[in-house]
Amino acid sequence: MAFGSFKNMQEVARKYQISIHTASFLQLMPFPLEARFEQNLKFDLEHTVTTISEAAVCDFLIAPVLKEIWRAYSDTLLIWSHANLDVDADLSGVPDYLFTQRTSLGLVLEKPCLIVVEAKKQDFELGWGQALAALVASQRLNGTDQTELHGIVSTGNTWEFGKLWAKQFVRDPHSFSISDLATLFGALHYVFEQAKRQAAPASRSV
Repeated sequence: MAFGSFKNMQEVARKYQISIHTASFLQLMPFPLEARFEQNLKFDLEHTVTTISEAAVCDFLIAPVLKEIWRAYSDTLLIWSHANLDVDADLSGVPDYLFTQRTSLGLVLEKPCLIVVEAKKQDFELGWGQALAALVASQRLNGTDQTELHGIVSTGNTWEFGKLWAKQFVRDPHSFSISDLATLFGALHYVFEQAKRQAAPASRSV
């Protein structure tokens, strides 16, 4: 079934026998933000109507934040927007953003390391259902459940984080706001560091 068919994490957990836990795992790592980025984001927040559509949230809030942190990891990770993750008829879909290993094949979608899903209509339960399904699909595509995969669900203004390893999913209880960029990027920096570690073996051959 498509990722969007899951209404919450519990549905995914029952179907794929995954245990769900809540625990703090994020370690905030300082990330230097350029004044240009902060000024551009402030301009967009003040002069664009992000509430008009889901696409507007992705274009003006989520994508700029992800691209800013991704630039520091672009030698190891590739960013994909609305790319298909198809495992089989029961597990397929299109996460809003996806980060994969950068390999010697260049711009080819290889092993997923990090999933990002927009919480449409501010619905985090629905968003996490889709994100967890996408993480399970990523495990299948990677051919192993013994690597730690991270997921992010965001409304653009609020960001939440989780991780999947084997049959255990952990959701960090803290949420992060775009109004506090230093703290938000501290969390993103940590998660991207973990994704880099998963992708590093393949990226060395680039």
